[in-house]
Amino acid sequence: MKRIILYSCLVMLPLAAGNTEQFQKVSDELTDAEKIYGLTLFWQEVNYNFVYFDQVPDLNWDSTFKAFIPQVLATENTYDYYRTLQCFAALLNDGHTSVTMPQHYWDSLDRPKIGLLEMQENIYITNVDTSLRGIIPIGSEVIAVDKIPTTEYMATEVFPYFSSSTNHCRWYWCGFRMLAGWRDTEVELTYLTPARDTQVISLVRNRDGLEWYPPLEYSEGLTEFRWLDDSLAYVALNSFQDYKAVEEFEGYLPELKTARGLIIDLRENGGGNTGIGTRILSHFTTDTLVGSTWKTREHRGAHKAWGRYDTLSTSENRAYFEGKAWYEGSLHKQPPADSVILTYPVVILMNHWTASAAEDFLVMCDQLRNISLVGEPSNGSTGQPLQFDLPGGGWGRVCAKRDTYPDGRDFVGIGVQPDILVEPSPQDVFSDNDIILQRAVSHLTSVLEND
Repeated sequence: MKRIILYSCLVMLPLAAGNTEQFQKVSDELTDAEKIYGLTLFWQEVNYNFVYFDQVPDLNWDSTFKAFIPQVLATENTYDYYRTLQCFAALLNDGHTSVTMPQHYWDSLDRPKIGLLEMQENIYITNVDTSLRGIIPIGSEVIAVDKIPTTEYMATEVFPYFSSSTNHCRWYWCGFRMLAGWRDTEVELTYLTPARDTQVISLVRNRDGLEWYPPLEYSEGLTEFRWLDDSLAYVALNSFQDYKAVEEFEGYLPELKTARGLIIDLRENGGGNTGIGTRILSHFTTDTLVGSTWKTREHRGAHKAWGRYDTLSTSENRAYFEGKAWYEGSLHKQPPADSVILTYPVVILMNHWTASAAEDFLVMCDQLRNISLVGEPSNGSTGQPLQFDLPGGGWGRVCAKRDTYPDGRDFVGIGVQPDILVEPSPQDVFSDNDIILQRAVSHLTSVLEND
């Protein structure tokens, strides 16, 4: 099936609750002092560096920290301890602020031999192992996990441990991973077939020997180029993790300059280095591009001390005392490329997976009148995470850089919004109907006809 990619990125993975016996085999215990230290370290780094407290106005961070002290002390093993820290981090509602478990857990995790996809807050089965072909129909909807209705299961067993800036991203990513748990344990699924029959099946979390049906189409390259017709070109920018993406894109320029219009696909781009996207975008303008506005928290001990006795809300010292002082970063400016400049109409495809540096790319596109965005809202999370080690081998990260549009508009916590919203239905996905691409071609054709 096209564009159903079952990602296995090493980010914070929701796990099925319980089953800590297997955990005991792969983990050492933490002392109470280590438990308190890890919780305090995360609280401290958030307290001094987190840049989105205004997006969680009802969260009292100090009171929450105090409430979690007895919770971490009550954990019986390191697995439960990290689950508790993940719940603590998730309360901040930020995709770049999270806790990741030690590596030895990842080596003991697995999922059943089925692929899942969230659409419109429902979970569908997109692929199965060949051994399950004819048993579980493709397109079936998961309506319960271990006899718990799916919506309730997500709300109680998955969402509380997943850090996300937007609700649509929370559903999107947790939909992929909701059945993760200890390898060789069982999970019971209740699903509704496309024929509307209710079925129940128990599956083992073990993907050894997996052979997908239908076969998956992986995007292995950083980029992809093809012609849609004689005048419309298509380029997929699948990642900004490697500067080779710039080299590959610039290698397409001799052909791209002969096109009348271009579609750029960012639907598989989860980010990387913002400079890569900026360099590519410099080929689409004769003006200097301006990057996102950014700022970070600032701390000056003496000013904070003076602010303790300065009660004026407008005082600079008071801002330091209250943790509301900021350092305003300089704007990144990207001059136009010194080679081929493409000024014809361009449409960019986006969805909930389009994130981080790919969102920075979309923000810069806002300055270009020849570019339109088509698809679903982006992930809604970018910035610079501060990473640090935690007791037991895991690590935490805290978003320490706040990015906005150059004019100050927020997109973190919201997502970059498309100019033309297109939300694929289950029928579109399971019939291989790429409605986002189709709508983009239709729009681009219309623009060219009226140009």
